[in-house]
Amino acid sequence: MISLPKKFLFYLLLLTACMPPSSSTAEAVIEKSIAAHGLEVPSYQIDFDFRDYHYTLKRDKGFYSYARQTFKEEKKIVDLMTSAADLQRFENDREIILQDSIRKLYSNSLNSVMYFFQLPKPLQDPAVKAQLLAPMTIEGNLYWTLKISFDQEGGGDDFQDEFRYWINQKNHQIDYIAYNYLTDGGGTRFRKALNKRKHQGLLFQDYINFKPETKFPPLDSLPWLLEQDKLLEVSRIEKKNIKVKQS
Repeated sequence: MISLPKKFLFYLLLLTACMPPSSSTAEAVIEKSIAAHGLEVPSYQIDFDFRDYHYTLKRDKGFYSYARQTFKEEKKIVDLMTSAADLQRFENDREIILQDSIRKLYSNSLNSVMYFFQLPKPLQDPAVKAQLLAPMTIEGNLYWTLKISFDQEGGGDDFQDEFRYWINQKNHQIDYIAYNYLTDGGGTRFRKALNKRKHQGLLFQDYINFKPETKFPPLDSLPWLLEQDKLLEVSRIEKKNIKVKQS
């Protein structure tokens, strides 16, 4: 069990006491954030590069398609999954038969990238349980605080993960994300948005990816740890060469 500094506990109590009661709901905040990010449109295709892969996201109302492509040893490798079919892997356009465990690994990896890339749209998924917590001031701005957890049914392999989203009350954009995860020993991450830009009305942003010095601190303590310079930078999450096509 992590022992938090008395100063931080006082900070949380003072913050909660001083904030006015919210007249919004979690669903209303999510809807406003989706509109602010331009993701209320029903159909589009987005291509982008992230690390060693080129990704293609297609959405047409209720249908989606996720694909990523790379080259290894002069072979073109493509992973493809849709709302209608499990992941398939192709080498030079020929399908490769995968063991279930490997298919699951590739599927989780691709789905994770696409999940974060499409935020806040996935917060409306049926398995999401959204709760509006007390507002919080972070680095001088006032934020809605969303607690996100998941039902086991439809929540995927990581349904036990828990998230926080801090949504700017002025422009309804997601500026900070925190989450606990249990896979591979588990841990906690905190992301701070940067490099915001728009393509055809859709908002895209990169992130600085941090971790705390201790394992599994309370998620609501992470903004305070950021301001106290007590988070360690792990990586930069940067999407490049973004192209958008809208139907």
